[in-house]
Amino acid sequence: MTRELTRRDGLFGPIRVLERKSDGARLYCINGSIQTLMLPEGVSAFGYVHAAKLLAANANNLLMIGGGGGSLATMLARRGARVTVLDIDPAAEAIARDYFDLHESVRWLTTDPIVFIENCSSTFDAVIIDACDSEGLVSPFNQPEIVANILSKACPHGSLIVNVVAEDGAPSWGGWMAAKLASLGLSVCLYRSEEGWEGNEILHVRVDGPTDQLAITDLDQRPPEARTYLMSLRPHVSAQGRPAQKRKRDGEG
Repeated sequence: MTRELTRRDGLFGPIRVLERKSDGARLYCINGSIQTLMLPEGVSAFGYVHAAKLLAANANNLLMIGGGGGSLATMLARRGARVTVLDIDPAAEAIARDYFDLHESVRWLTTDPIVFIENCSSTFDAVIIDACDSEGLVSPFNQPEIVANILSKACPHGSLIVNVVAEDGAPSWGGWMAAKLASLGLSVCLYRSEEGWEGNEILHVRVDGPTDQLAITDLDQRPPEARTYLMSLRPHVSAQGRPAQKRKRDGEG
C-alpha cells in the first residue's frame, strides 16, 4: 500500500511521488514506471544503483545524465564525491530536493546533456547515464556513436557507466549496445543479474583498460532488495569485445 505525496506534469509524462506505508520508502514514477525507490535512510533499494556506485568507486568528480529522485547522486555525494547532475526535465530537481532529500552538495543543472558536454571544457572521472523508460535508454542515448562520443569528450581517462532496462524474455538490448561499442574499439563489459526482480543491466565502458573487475563489497550493509541482484551479477561481453575475466568479489561477510 502507498500514499501519494505529489503529482506533477513532467516533460516525459505525469510524475507521481509515492510513499510505502509499510516502511516509508519513496517511489518516483513517470507514466507508471518506477525511476527511483529510496529507503528512508536515503539509500536506493535498486541493486543496479549500488552496482553503479561500486563501478564508480575510484571517481571523485562525476557527471550524471538523468537524475530521477537523485538517490545515486546523494549516495555518491555522501562518500565525498563531487557530483553534477544533468536532467532536461524542469520538474526533476524540485522533486529530488523536496521529496528525496537530495544531498546539498549536488550540483543540478536543468539542461540538454548533449549540449552541455559539447560545450564543456573540463572532464570527469566517470559519467553515469541513467536515462531510461520502460523500453530502455531514451534517445539519443540509445545510439552507440553518441555514447562513444560522450566517453571521449567527458571522461576519456575514466569510466562510462550506463543503466539499461532489459525486458523479461526479450533479447538483451544491452548486449546489442555492448557489441556495437566493442566494435568501435572500446573496452566494454555488460553486467547482468541472473536472479532477482530487477530487469536492469549495467554497461561499463572505457577507452582502454579493464571493465570487468567489479568488486562487490559490504553486502551485509546493503538493503535486502539489492543483495540478490548484486550476488548474482555476472560480467558478459560481446564476441567483438575483449573477453571477460573472472569477477572479483570481496568483503561479502
